[in-house]
Amino acid sequence: MKFLRQMLLLAAAGALAACGFKLRGEANLPAALQHVHVQINDTFSPLKRDLEAALTRSGAKVEDKSADGIAEITLTNVTLAPVVRSVGATAFVNEFSMIYHVELAISDADGKSLQALQVIEHSREFTFDQSQAIGTNVEQDEIKKEMERDMVQTVMRKIEAAGRK
Repeated sequence: MKFLRQMLLLAAAGALAACGFKLRGEANLPAALQHVHVQINDTFSPLKRDLEAALTRSGAKVEDKSADGIAEITLTNVTLAPVVRSVGATAFVNEFSMIYHVELAISDADGKSLQALQVIEHSREFTFDQSQAIGTNVEQDEIKKEMERDMVQTVMRKIEAAGRK
């Protein structure tokens, strides 16, 4: 039985290797984006903090101020807001959507646009049960954190793709 388990595990590992699967890992930043400044209206935003950390993990030097020779990642019109999707017969909300909206532009160290202003939106739907209202705020906070992580990964992939153009 132990031998069979080991063989199945080995076969599964071989199948994964054969299909080309690999973990995504950190983004590969081009040389033009090795010194970068992140411009966002809310300087204490979790999106800014997490994006700067992801850029650092990818090998970029994140600068505090914009200057000559420093690439610029501009995040404008950043909003994360709940939208009511349905209301029950008792006039209480039954369903929400959390919509995360970001407008992204990327320019290299010479000021040349690598990515024109582009809208990125993520949304998550969740239901609100009046009989289970105690954990709703915690659930919303977790959804926001998850959406922020997803948005950072999306922006990093956009940065990586802009550098390949």
